[in-house]
Amino acid sequence: MSDFVDETYKRVEEIINYKRLNIRSFEEIIDVSNNSIGTAIRRKSSFKSNVLNKILHSFPEINPTWLLTGKEEMFLNNIDKANEPASKYNLLDIKSKVKDNLIHLLLEDKEVKEAIATQVSEVLRK
Repeated sequence: MSDFVDETYKRVEEIINYKRLNIRSFEEIIDVSNNSIGTAIRRKSSFKSNVLNKILHSFPEINPTWLLTGKEEMFLNNIDKANEPASKYNLLDIKSKVKDNLIHLLLEDKEVKEAIATQVSEVLRK
C-alpha cells in the first residue's frame, strides 16, 4: 500500500489565503466553475491536471513542484515574475513543468513503479 497522501488542496488553500482572496474570486481568476475549488477543499480532494495548469498559468510565480508535492518553496526564485502578466508566460512551458512534476511524483509511489515495471516487462516479452 502506498504512503502517498495528496494534500494539494491544502496548498491551494494556502495560495488563496496568501493572496488574500476568497474562494469565489480565486475560481474566477483561474477560470473554473463556481464552487469547484471550495468543494474540493472541503472534501480534501485532489485536483485534475487542468485545474493545476490553470492555477500555474494564472499565478506564474507559484512553484509547480511545491504545488504538486509540497517540496521546495511556494514561490519560484525570481519573485519579480509576480508582477508580470500571466500572458507573458508560455502555457506550453508550464504544462511541460506540471507534466514532468506529475511524472516525478508518480514515480515516487511504490505501487505505480511496480505497475510500470510489470507493463514494461510484458511489452518486452512480446
